[in-house]
Amino acid sequence: MSKSTYTHILQTLFLLSIFIIAISAQTLSVTVSNGTIFGSFCSSPFVNVVAYLGIPFAQPPVGTLRWNAPISYNSTYPNGTINATTFAPSCYQFGSFATEPPPYSEDCLHLNVWAPANATQNSSLPVKVWIYGGNGYEGSSSDPLYNGCGIATDAIVVSMNYRLGPLGWLTLGAPLNFTGNYGVLDVLMALQWVQENIASFGGNKVFIISLNLITNGMTKREIFRESSTVLLFGQATGGLLAHILSTLPQAKGLFSSVISESGSGRILTTSEQQIANGNQFVQALGCFNASDVAGCLRMQTPDQIIQATPTLPSILLYLPTQFYAHVDGSIIPVQPLATSPKVPFMAGTCTMEGILFAFQSFTNPLNVTSVDYNNYLNTTFGAALVSNISAVYPVSMFNSTAAPALYAIAAVLTDAEYACPTRRALKTSLTTQLGTYTYLWNHVPSCPWVPGITTDLLSYLGATHTSELPFVFGETLGLPQPNGTCNLSASEQILSTEMMTAWQSMSINGYPTLANGSKWLDWSQGGQGVLVNVSLTFSTINRTQCDFWDAIQTVTTTTTTTTNNTTLMTSSITVVKISSAASYDGSTTGFILATFFILLRI
Repeated sequence: MSKSTYTHILQTLFLLSIFIIAISAQTLSVTVSNGTIFGSFCSSPFVNVVAYLGIPFAQPPVGTLRWNAPISYNSTYPNGTINATTFAPSCYQFGSFATEPPPYSEDCLHLNVWAPANATQNSSLPVKVWIYGGNGYEGSSSDPLYNGCGIATDAIVVSMNYRLGPLGWLTLGAPLNFTGNYGVLDVLMALQWVQENIASFGGNKVFIISLNLITNGMTKREIFRESSTVLLFGQATGGLLAHILSTLPQAKGLFSSVISESGSGRILTTSEQQIANGNQFVQALGCFNASDVAGCLRMQTPDQIIQATPTLPSILLYLPTQFYAHVDGSIIPVQPLATSPKVPFMAGTCTMEGILFAFQSFTNPLNVTSVDYNNYLNTTFGAALVSNISAVYPVSMFNSTAAPALYAIAAVLTDAEYACPTRRALKTSLTTQLGTYTYLWNHVPSCPWVPGITTDLLSYLGATHTSELPFVFGETLGLPQPNGTCNLSASEQILSTEMMTAWQSMSINGYPTLANGSKWLDWSQGGQGVLVNVSLTFSTINRTQCDFWDAIQTVTTTTTTTTNNTTLMTSSITVVKISSAASYDGSTTGFILATFFILLRI
């Protein structure tokens, strides 16, 4: 061996030892009250972030805990440790559009934490807590679209699973008293876990204020819990849950700001509606006349529950499903729109939310006709509104598109179910004067961002539902995740940095900023917001087309249809009806009463 070769080997070994020392100085384990959690490094390019995956935050909701409020996981981990290097199973998925791959389990109440490798208990980093969407029927925190590695370089990121379908929302009256809203309670428990444990990962600590209040000569000790910089954000149903939680008294202090992406402002169903749906579900399972109905229900296998669960066709997937969050007077005491967020609030939408659902609903979407359009309006809104809606959204308005009738459907869907509910939520937020912000996502990604969307579909889909997510999460390479090969352009990577900056600022400051530090304008300032193309620009975002939708009132009807293959479809539809005094002249405003509740029994 030559002297130069020997010297080279020594140099290599020295550098390797330095690398090992550097790695060992970074945190790959965290200790909480339950024991020690071992994580693993994220893959390139986020190698300085550690992922802790599949951490239980509640006891498995099985047996007698099925259809009960979650109970905190307070046990010591087996052998005092947990290997948190892989995701836990997803909660059971329901519906025809479920895309999350197995494994599934009822023992699914786990969360994930991403943290910088050099974070310590004294880092006090901002925390961002994510809630996935999926219409309350599907979704998982393990979805590659929600990878927290890219936004945890200077923050702590958390995501959780929550129960779905009838396992998450089934409601039954006395004497069973199944409250439903278990999915909401799951998220609340995950947020409580965050407050109790996140400092161990390097997240900011909770301020506890204890005051002795004297009332009528009596001294009463009050404890106030204030979260310093915890952002709660979600998309679609996750955005709706974030909006709901921002209004709940029991969520006070669990987060300091909220971002609702394509999900805020929906009217929730009532306990009465949910109980009626629940009774039909019990009948479908053959438990309605059982001597022990609760016992019968809890004996059913997950597969039996899935088989008894109604599904929705793609065109109706944006609608509240049979099992969903609802106003119960306790967990959710009032409609979210009847109160206001108690923290700084941002809500936004994509310009073409509805085209994704419209495309999925037809075998030949580019051949959709005006007859199909009118049938859609009649099915969704009722015959009384077809002429009113088609007058505001005539097919001819979309003649410059590849499929005018299809894009007319998409425009109606976008405004009725996304843009206009979002505007209503923004209006309620103004009353607290804590900060109200909005955006309109108008950028078409140059890469498919989820499997199933091909490159040739991008121009047809436009800035559609979920298209902002790769930019929010900083996942700009190797799309669609996890095994894609498409990289977003350099300008799109800059756009992603802008979006991550705004979301990070919302967490730290309670208001979003541009990358240059400029604060976003408050929506109270003449409807100001941010228009997102290949860059972010301040713009007026009033969504004035929503005046039409705000001028409608609801009428509930029930119809039963027998198809040619004898499938029975019972639809309880809340149709909308134009107020006799209202016209779409850009000046009519009103309190939203438009909600569409479709129940399909197949």
